[in-house]
Amino acid sequence: MAFTAVKTGPQSSYNALAANQMPDIDKFLYLIEPYQSEMFNKLYFSQKSKQEKVINQNGKFSVMEDEYVPHMTTLTNITGGATSEDNITVTDATWIQADDILLVEATEELVRVDSIASSQVDITSLDGGNITAATTGYIRKVGSYVHEYSGIRTFVHTQEIEYYNYLTIFSESVASTGRQQAGETYTNGKSHKDQVKKKVTEMKVMFERNFKFSTEKGTGTATGSDSNTYRVTWGEGFLGRVSTNRDAYTTLDEAAFDAYFGLVFGKGSRTKDHYAGTNQALAINKIVKDKYAIDPKPITTTYGVDLSQYRLPMGTMNLHYDQQMDGKFTDFGFTVDWGVIKMRYMANDEKGSRKFRIEEDVETPGTDGKVTKILADLGMQIPNEELHGILEKSV
Repeated sequence: MAFTAVKTGPQSSYNALAANQMPDIDKFLYLIEPYQSEMFNKLYFSQKSKQEKVINQNGKFSVMEDEYVPHMTTLTNITGGATSEDNITVTDATWIQADDILLVEATEELVRVDSIASSQVDITSLDGGNITAATTGYIRKVGSYVHEYSGIRTFVHTQEIEYYNYLTIFSESVASTGRQQAGETYTNGKSHKDQVKKKVTEMKVMFERNFKFSTEKGTGTATGSDSNTYRVTWGEGFLGRVSTNRDAYTTLDEAAFDAYFGLVFGKGSRTKDHYAGTNQALAINKIVKDKYAIDPKPITTTYGVDLSQYRLPMGTMNLHYDQQMDGKFTDFGFTVDWGVIKMRYMANDEKGSRKFRIEEDVETPGTDGKVTKILADLGMQIPNEELHGILEKSV
């Protein structure tokens, strides 16, 4: 039999029995909230027009893209000095045909197309004078040289192209034993239900990363636990899709900013949204701070700039600081034309929604515990990638 220990002197925290001391633990579990998921939230929780189900069993979804016939191209050289000239080289002659009237922008002269062979164009001065030399520049179609009794000209048109992407299956789980569920903890947030809620938030942020940063799309195979082979698909996001308006800067000043926005507003909506990382967001606001700096400085208790909108003659850019643009992407900004982007999700299966679902009690019979499965089958549809843009710092 163990006897009670005999002590002399006053009781103190030093000689107190540690096992009999009351722990003082805050009942609240202080969980650091994850990054915001602005792009995913805008698509997932917006009106139905921004979402559409996918019925293809492979998770593939497509759109057809088309545009109007081009009207201008660049030229390499016009020698000049005569009323006509052969073999003028242009970048794209697919839309040019005989008897087109073209404006040589460098000289503001009109010429008539005699014939085309590949990228070589033969031209004649429209007014009968000598053609002026032009080493570079654009030519654009402004009319056709057609007499009043002419026949039908050749039909020139564009061919649509397919843009496709794949859904990605996102799957995570939460598991806990029966004893863990029965026991108690000092803080909240550790129950099975609380862990499911936490995992759902983590997955939402993962969807956002996929929509932003996935650079490839494709299909592959994997072996299941039953030794059979199954298909795997993964979809590309914004970074993988947008290439035309991808512009780099060394120092982000007002001139660089204007040049980029002038580029990205070349097509599409006149209102777009720009999501910038920390460094780029600060550089944008510094433009305003530098411009309106005064000396001597007045006494002030509040200082700084939070620029939310940038306006140009071409359109309005809504500016957003994006927490997810971290790491390399603190110096990046994604410009989005929301008018054409959709979230795609797999149609319902026999268990219910594949857009997002929580399957409770997914467990092996006889197991002393509980497993919850969280599943989403999602993708991002970004047609007409030239409507969007990426502004990045030069490496």
